[in-house]
Amino acid sequence: MTQTTTRHPFIEDLAEEVVLTSSVLRRTVSGREKVLRIVTTGGSLYRSNTPRFLGHVEDRGLLEYDVELDGGVHASGLVSFRRDENGKVTHLHIAFSPLDAVLTFSTSLRERLADELGTELFL
Repeated sequence: MTQTTTRHPFIEDLAEEVVLTSSVLRRTVSGREKVLRIVTTGGSLYRSNTPRFLGHVEDRGLLEYDVELDGGVHASGLVSFRRDENGKVTHLHIAFSPLDAVLTFSTSLRERLADELGTELFL
């Protein structure tokens, strides 16, 4: 995928009450600040990030990418997002595979965010 702009596909457009669902979390999280904190912290765990596909159909977007996490763990990421009539992202779903990568990612997030968001949020 060739990226012609540095603008992120969804992060700058999060609605105030955006809802995040993820394979690395035990439950959904809502609210722009919490979701932004989780997503930006998660992004900081990537050693490398290789976008594979970015597409849109009506109000939905899809981003597929490969990452290398700390420790050399490789993962495939898939993000789907939905926009409202104003272009704000209202729903965000982020999934990773394989399972070892999911567990590594969730553990790293828990280590960084448990004091703010609680340990029960993470696997």
